[in-house]
Amino acid sequence: MGASVQGVKRLALGVVLLSALLLPSLAHAELLPGSAGATDSLLVVGADGSPHVAFVAAEGSVVLAARSADGSWAEQTLPAVTGSPALVGLELGPAGAVLLLEATDGSRLSLAEQRPSGWQVRTVATAPRKGALGFGGLAIGQDGRPLIGYAYLLQTQKSFLRLVHEDASGRLIGEAVTRKGFPLSTELPTVTPVVMPSGAVRVVEAYSGATIEWSRTKNHKDWIGQFLYANSLAVPGGVVRAVAEPAGGTWSSWTELFPDYDESQLVLTQNLNGQHTTILNNHAFLVGLALTATGPEVAADDYVDLEGARTVYAGLVLDTQGGTVELDGNLEGYAVDSAGARHYLLLDATGVEWYRSPTPPVASVQLSAAVNGAAFTLSGRVTGVSGGSVEIWRETQAGAELLITLPLAPDGTFSLTDTPPQRPLTYRAVYRDSNGLPLSSLVRSVLGA
Repeated sequence: MGASVQGVKRLALGVVLLSALLLPSLAHAELLPGSAGATDSLLVVGADGSPHVAFVAAEGSVVLAARSADGSWAEQTLPAVTGSPALVGLELGPAGAVLLLEATDGSRLSLAEQRPSGWQVRTVATAPRKGALGFGGLAIGQDGRPLIGYAYLLQTQKSFLRLVHEDASGRLIGEAVTRKGFPLSTELPTVTPVVMPSGAVRVVEAYSGATIEWSRTKNHKDWIGQFLYANSLAVPGGVVRAVAEPAGGTWSSWTELFPDYDESQLVLTQNLNGQHTTILNNHAFLVGLALTATGPEVAADDYVDLEGARTVYAGLVLDTQGGTVELDGNLEGYAVDSAGARHYLLLDATGVEWYRSPTPPVASVQLSAAVNGAAFTLSGRVTGVSGGSVEIWRETQAGAELLITLPLAPDGTFSLTDTPPQRPLTYRAVYRDSNGLPLSSLVRSVLGA
């Protein structure tokens, strides 16, 4: 794999009316206060449609921001959490936010819970000697208490999968899901629990070569696994996400890396009356998974590596019908609220930006670039709209710079020729719809290398 793959974070979801009142349609993004220079972020949306965002601030502290009914953001800095941990899970419990954090070296997994008396931060697991923790996952049980799934891997390639729950007294209780080092893995497993409509808990585990969904046996004394996916050439990269279907099945999504082919495949599997797997993209990393009225939607990031100096991201939202929404930049969070509105979290140098679109976007942007001597000819089209303008950005090793804003022709097309002063680079076209959402098209080639 190239350096861009190794550097992507993914390696290291009466009420309808209330929602509309709380979250009016946006004209622009909302930049979260104090998020300039943030290195990581996660999004969850409450039953009333209100967004809650966790982010790692520039100095390494972890901040939770919640949007109130008047449109303002209130921030809380979590106590005793520093060192720029990875944010691997964010959910809402009866008392407030619940956050799962993992040390980037795989040494510690911590749980932070918002309580009326303040934040409680506890260690869930520490890595064993000669071993490391893989990415864990978080869910909220029907009793309102957190469930944490995680696995650790020893140097012997033996792995151990565990599920942790909180009992009535508030203690964290762990149980073994697998024993005797099964399954063997060459890479750190990544895990998430999922709560079924019945209240039963399943655990999805991706490891080198396969993914398994674990469920309790009928006597509740042990666990049994169902293979969802297997490929001996693949290794998992980053987090795994899963959601339960009302019909009783599950949808699971994760990233499979194929180093020999320079691919990072975005996998979506349904486990209901058999297993049905779709490869949604061959060059992206999973961000999130949401279940909508029309089926699952998967959020991810595609990327272009500018010769190791900078990775340029293109946020994606994909569905099972082949639909794709592309966004300008690093998509860190995605959720669909009870009213069907889409929530997006984008991260760049200015900070963490939150967008809400009451309906799925209808506009689509296409951009291509061709060599024209010492210059590049750019041409494209915005479909699904009438009128407006499109921004053309140079994406260079030093950063993004706005080249020009062009009016769209009556048929939605646009074109220009550019002779850039710096190379290598690539280009991006951005169209901002009526909700301010930056719909885009990133040229996937490195130009002038």
